[in-house]
Amino acid sequence: MPIDPIIIPALEALQLTTGGIALVAAPLAMAAYKGGDWHRRCGKIFFYSMAAACLAAIVRGILVPADFWLAMLAVFGFHLIASGYRSLYLKKLHKGMRPGKVDIAMHGTAGAVYSGLLIWGLMFTFLDGISLHALLFSAIGLLGSAVVLNGFLQFNRQRQDKRMWLYCHIIGFGGGYCVLLTAFSLAYLDVAGALWLQVLVPALLGLLPVVAWLIRLRRRFAQGVHLRSFAKVRIR
Repeated sequence: MPIDPIIIPALEALQLTTGGIALVAAPLAMAAYKGGDWHRRCGKIFFYSMAAACLAAIVRGILVPADFWLAMLAVFGFHLIASGYRSLYLKKLHKGMRPGKVDIAMHGTAGAVYSGLLIWGLMFTFLDGISLHALLFSAIGLLGSAVVLNGFLQFNRQRQDKRMWLYCHIIGFGGGYCVLLTAFSLAYLDVAGALWLQVLVPALLGLLPVVAWLIRLRRRFAQGVHLRSFAKVRIR
């Protein structure tokens, strides 16, 4: 069945628009007062923009198999962001709170997808040799499986860090932003003969601030500083 010539350009435009909004919204959320109104607004804009971009990427990947890799990157990025968003509702895990059905379903579905990607990537690497897509799928499968495993371990850990929800929130949203930067770099930038730069540079640009913020937080907490002294927190 032929594809309507309008559909693919429309999906690309939707991806570019929503992805562009997410690229701007995330730094604004990071710069705003944590837990304040602007932090929450920008965070929600980032979340829903990424959701729309992910949906468009999946449809595009189904219709154009050559773009399937971009759909898998989008799924990985959105899963990280969704995990970070859900962590806001799991602030009482250290008090015996149990994860919701949506958390189990989200990680379970993601785990099945990542396992399939990892098997697919390794199989094609073994049969056809090393290729960009095989390495990409293997990497997404491996990293995604690690995220899912860590999520389930966190849900069932006997001794919980009461601030783990905060670390998961930062890692989820920050990791999703790293994936978004990498996807934009691979899709819209062309560095001749230096494909690794298209992956490494944007990933580091997104990752370094996240690592720095986590280290700073842990140091402040170790010094006895309370979260409420520099962020507005609502325990759900």
